[in-house]
Amino acid sequence: MTNKSKILYIVTKSVWAGAGKYTYDLATALPQTRFRAMAAAGGKGVMAEKIISAGIQYFEIKSFQRDVSFLKDIFVFFEILSLLFKTKPDIIHVSSAKAGGIAGAAAFVYKLIQKLKTKNCKLKTVFTAHGWTFNELRPKWQIILIKFFSKITCLFYDKVICVSEYDYNLALKDKIAPPKKLAVIHNGIKPEEYNFLSNEEAKKALKTNLGTQFPSTSIIIGTVGEFTKNKGQKYLIDAIKKVFSIQYSVVSIVIGFDGGEKSNLEAKILNSKLEENVFLIENLSGAGKYLKAFDIFVLPSLKEGLPYVLLEAGLAELPIIATNVGGIPEIV
Repeated sequence: MTNKSKILYIVTKSVWAGAGKYTYDLATALPQTRFRAMAAAGGKGVMAEKIISAGIQYFEIKSFQRDVSFLKDIFVFFEILSLLFKTKPDIIHVSSAKAGGIAGAAAFVYKLIQKLKTKNCKLKTVFTAHGWTFNELRPKWQIILIKFFSKITCLFYDKVICVSEYDYNLALKDKIAPPKKLAVIHNGIKPEEYNFLSNEEAKKALKTNLGTQFPSTSIIIGTVGEFTKNKGQKYLIDAIKKVFSIQYSVVSIVIGFDGGEKSNLEAKILNSKLEENVFLIENLSGAGKYLKAFDIFVLPSLKEGLPYVLLEAGLAELPIIATNVGGIPEIV
């Protein structure tokens, strides 16, 4: 174990979203003869469960949360700093914007202290940007502030990975980091890991989950993603309302998890009188295997990095409609 390079992966939340799946894929794919992988995140969600099941050491960062909280973020900083002294990694690889900033600052302080103590610290730092936060729909003053902090974040890292050419070009355009520090590595999936249910099996399973029935002739338009504003699910509901006015036998199923938008989406469905046409399913385990239930897959995102779900929908041989944002045009 002493001859192995220790890599600590850090992500904000331990949910099975893009950054969580990314962390799991990297941690479990490392050659175990050369590396010892560890992972840390807020909470003990699905990603944490999968990491632990894979025999990888997991550390819960108790104060980590997506929303900005000055006091809690200070606690997170010291939790990560303490974790670095405890694990003494050779490399830290951080994903997601918030984790990038706090973990980067903690790594910087850790390096300073280690150099003062031993005059030598070989810690290497890597950050993966899963879609730049300043590319979200926000007030101009917030965009300026986020760009500034994105530049500060990148100063802490030896290498910054962009998951799409779009993010790479955006980083260059806004001078977030110098070209020599940036690299493009697209997300990928392993086809052999996917066992899709057939169209009939998947439809039956989703109907059972929903506890409802709809005509077998209905066209099912579906999407999968976190219940957040960035995923644009409310625009899918608006579109379904328009389609419903000319085509009765249309059903939309939105499979989502966590996020804070579910109650708003439920209210929108009620206000649009689409209770029998639009259904929400939360925290469906192994959501990917049900993709073939959909006749059309829609991804109405306002912001993306390089979404895994589109790779999965393509592997399931679904026709896809998606917004022209982030790395989506590099897939579709």
